Amino acid sequence: GNEQKLWHATSRRCKLGDEGRGLQLCADAKCSLCQIIRTGFKKSFSLDSGMHVESFLTPSRFGKGIYTSTTSSKAAGYSENGRASKYKAILLNNVVVGRAYETNEVMVGSTAPPKHFNSVCGLPGSALKYDETCVYDDDAIRPTYLILYDAKA
Repeated sequence: GNEQKLWHATSRRCKLGDEGRGLQLCADAKCSLCQIIRTGFKKSFSLDSGMHVESFLTPSRFGKGIYTSTTSSKAAGYSENGRASKYKAILLNNVVVGRAYETNEVMVGSTAPPKHFNSVCGLPGSALKYDETCVYDDDAIRPTYLILYDAKA
């Protein structure tokens, strides 16, 4: 039950999808984009202390989990390129949200949703401008579509 299409962006260290580069996944173990496409999402690779977003460190509001949003521009703020490319990448994913714990509060340090819930959904309000959904089970999310866009356009 309750499967949604949600956005997720991550770091890209290769030129996957750039003109003349094709769609061959790179072998760089630090290219999060290719690793996610190749093996799926891994909660163990998520940062529980925070992550760099648009040149500043932001705390992980709901602890160590896999973050998504219904708002593509919210997710796109987490897209990073490690190589000279005019394109950024964002993934549209099938996410099994299940029974979502909806909150306006932060839950820093969490490693799982509250008892009897499958995910945490941060509602827009004082702590969030846009929604965030956090799942804590690797099997709850699958990348479905890769979108490359010109970040300068």
